[in-house]
Amino acid sequence: MTTQYPIVPLSWLDGLHDLNGALEAYQRVLTAWIEASLHDGPHADPKTFVRGLEVMFQPILEGYQDIHSQIDKAREMRLVGCASIADPGEEHAVR
Repeated sequence: MTTQYPIVPLSWLDGLHDLNGALEAYQRVLTAWIEASLHDGPHADPKTFVRGLEVMFQPILEGYQDIHSQIDKAREMRLVGCASIADPGEEHAVR
């Protein structure tokens, strides 16, 4: 059985690039802080740093949640389709 995927306007997914970039920046900040803390010891109060991470991560999480809710709405409206790979001899790749 094929899996149905939502068919949504590309504009709904425009924010993914920015969210993925912000998530990568978040990961880099966290990794750099951990590496510096292991090497030289903590440079600041860890509780303050963690609170800052929460403030930084919250809009990223909310952005992904917004996209997820839009996708759920598309499923509820039955905007779904099935993609399949056609045999090389067939004219159409999507049914």
